[in-house]
Amino acid sequence: MKILDKCNYNKVPRFILLGLISCFFICQTPNSNAATIIATSIVDLQNKINAATSGDIIKLANGRYTNNSITIAKSNVIVQAATLGGVYLDGTNAITISGSHVTFSGFQFTAGAITGNVISVSGINNVITQLNFNGYSAQKYIVLNAPSQYNEVTFCNFENKPIGAPIGNLIHIDPSATVPGYHKIRYCSFQNMPGLGGDNGNECIRISNGATSTYVSRTTIEFCYFNNTGKGDSETISNKCRENVIRYNTVVNNQDAWFCFRNGDNCVAYGNFFIGAGGIRVKEANNIYCYNNYFENAGVGGNADAVTLVYYTANSTNVLNNINFLHNTFVNCGSIDLGGVGAINNLWANNIFQKSSGNIFTNANLGTTFVGNIYSGTLGISISSGMTNLNPKLTLNSDSFYGLSPSSPAINASSASYSAILDIANVDDDPTILLDISGQIRPASAIAKDVGCDEYSTGSTTIHPLKISEVGPSYLVPIVTSIAEKKESNLKVIMNCRNSMVAFDYFLQKESRVSAQLYNLDGQLVKTLIMNNLESNGAHHKTFILSEIPKGLYLIRFISNNNSQTIKLILS
Repeated sequence: MKILDKCNYNKVPRFILLGLISCFFICQTPNSNAATIIATSIVDLQNKINAATSGDIIKLANGRYTNNSITIAKSNVIVQAATLGGVYLDGTNAITISGSHVTFSGFQFTAGAITGNVISVSGINNVITQLNFNGYSAQKYIVLNAPSQYNEVTFCNFENKPIGAPIGNLIHIDPSATVPGYHKIRYCSFQNMPGLGGDNGNECIRISNGATSTYVSRTTIEFCYFNNTGKGDSETISNKCRENVIRYNTVVNNQDAWFCFRNGDNCVAYGNFFIGAGGIRVKEANNIYCYNNYFENAGVGGNADAVTLVYYTANSTNVLNNINFLHNTFVNCGSIDLGGVGAINNLWANNIFQKSSGNIFTNANLGTTFVGNIYSGTLGISISSGMTNLNPKLTLNSDSFYGLSPSSPAINASSASYSAILDIANVDDDPTILLDISGQIRPASAIAKDVGCDEYSTGSTTIHPLKISEVGPSYLVPIVTSIAEKKESNLKVIMNCRNSMVAFDYFLQKESRVSAQLYNLDGQLVKTLIMNNLESNGAHHKTFILSEIPKGLYLIRFISNNNSQTIKLILS
């Protein structure tokens, strides 16, 4: 499938998470006159942004600045804190990014109040990264405006929006009627949202509004971490337009909120972990595909069920038509509420349900078909076929969730009786379920796949339930204190490729020897970027101009002590 990023990168699960590599391949023309410029005040920063040339890196000196207005209308520039997390923007803030290929990085918002939005983005291929919002009062923190495209919000933390703040979601994506956005929200953390719960209005992420539900956004939300956000609003993610992907996220301690498909049709959610949290809610939507998700104690101890379908009589168009739950695993979850009425052509296929007490389903409807499912427990509703009562023989795996044991009856037991999964145009989704929830390869044949979200394998995994230390700004990563955490990689890298300019932002949990080398696909060393430097713990930033290197595909090997990561790079 064609990937729209002009500097392509591998399919997501191949190299993500174990080393926390994220490649933002955002192409621009390098400028040999580019410079690193230090600003000492907000006025100075604005003047230097206005005078910047393509490729300039403008750093604001560390410290606290109050009542800040920043406009970035120039393109191909980096605006960042002198050190990541070293700049606090207090009081009122109004930050507008109308240029393109802009990186805005390393700032903290922890003291202040405004009635509007903190950051408004209108250009294309911008990266908003390494920001921390904690206790800051605003209506919305980040807004991606239509018709902007290919913007990314990455490695940011959103936490403790005050109860008295104006009502509004933390990240808002405004879709265009004619141009898909292809935005990405990645590796962000959302935590500890106070409030009244229910329809309170402070969703973590909202894509569109009901009035624009027919617009196509093609936003991807991936590898984000959600913890205790349900008091802000019962919709952790509020999907209100078409053709969006929600994948590889982890939700814990979030019993009062769901991922919600509401109004927007033709969307998918796959590879997500819901552990002690609400799961998925579908209301006023059609053609929704939820597959390869893991639910454990989901819908227990709160107001959000593991799955809830809601038929909304006031909307005669979005009538719960073609809602599909495929290859999911449910372990000791709360209710799966089928809504009772309204469903048309719904399908539950190749799922595992294991529940030690209580009913698995409630509110049966007449529009749902079941095929190839395995369950252990009490169904709670009458299902004539498609549900086999067997112990699925799940076992706790090395990533601390329940997968298949070698003797599980779910192995190679799937049914092929389901229609093709939605394949969203120009998005690197997985409509043939070639990967399981851990990133392991599944057979291409539908009947050779295992039932549930886990494909039995003794091979290594590339995806697992996220920890808070793996997302959000690198400067907030806690000091290693436990044996389990010490097993994690010391190396956490973000690489920005801007044509022949390559920048590394990396975080070391301890003092380390660091090397980075560029290889061609024949394994020949092309250039040494970093040679065995002894570097302190904490955040580091390095930039390299590779204009002398011929265009093509390369590998960058990044080594820190005994840890290493290999990153694919395209110079074009």
